[in-house]
Amino acid sequence: MYLPGKPNELIEKLSARMQKLTKAVLEGFPLDDEPLCLEGIDDIYQHFDKSKVFLITDGMLHLSHDGQNGVSFDEGDLIGFSHSFDLPFPILKADEFVQLHLIDRDKLLRHIYSDKRRQHHWSHYLLCQNAMLVHQLTELSKDQVRPTAGFQNVQPGDVIIKEGDEAEHVYTIISGEAEVFANGINVGQIGEDEVFGAMAVFTGEKRSATVQAKTACTIMAVPQADFVHLIEAQPRAAVNLIENLARRIVTMNNQLIEGQK
Repeated sequence: MYLPGKPNELIEKLSARMQKLTKAVLEGFPLDDEPLCLEGIDDIYQHFDKSKVFLITDGMLHLSHDGQNGVSFDEGDLIGFSHSFDLPFPILKADEFVQLHLIDRDKLLRHIYSDKRRQHHWSHYLLCQNAMLVHQLTELSKDQVRPTAGFQNVQPGDVIIKEGDEAEHVYTIISGEAEVFANGINVGQIGEDEVFGAMAVFTGEKRSATVQAKTACTIMAVPQADFVHLIEAQPRAAVNLIENLARRIVTMNNQLIEGQK
């Protein structure tokens, strides 16, 4: 078994241990004389009954989700139990050549539970597999992007966003009020809990207006990438933001028109 990421001594030891346990569990179990040879299969269970599990004897199978391969299995790995019990699990696919034995799940389980020693090996196998996946989940969680919001305190007159600057953050006023200026004209107000600075993040353009603190303010700044991930994960937040932006654009346009009269 191969897990994505840097090689890890613990994972390698657990993987080697699982292969030994697989051999112990299968000892005395009759396998088909000839293994199956497959190549380029997008979802192996579209071709085989879900009561079957597989022992890989050559090549690799991959757990795949949304077109991305995650865990990979190679020679000596016994796989398919989660799929055979209709548990939610990524698909199993073969990008290239793989050779495997097709095993009836129920026959194998009867073989395992007919002997206390094999039961012990099987329990140990499941514990090792669980330990591997929990360890991998912990490692991946360390690397995942987390919202790195920063809080700032600004005084009246301080510029929070400057017209023409690059857009690197999206802001929310936690307390206080701010004013919006475009071409030197006051075109709006921003109050508590309002999000601002998002337009340039979406368009990739420079800031179209200056935002200046009207009172002492506490603001939250969220980096551009984290904000985009948040919107992708929370579509309703995107709808609310678009509605607020639309209202603000209408207000700004009206005030610009009034200022030019």
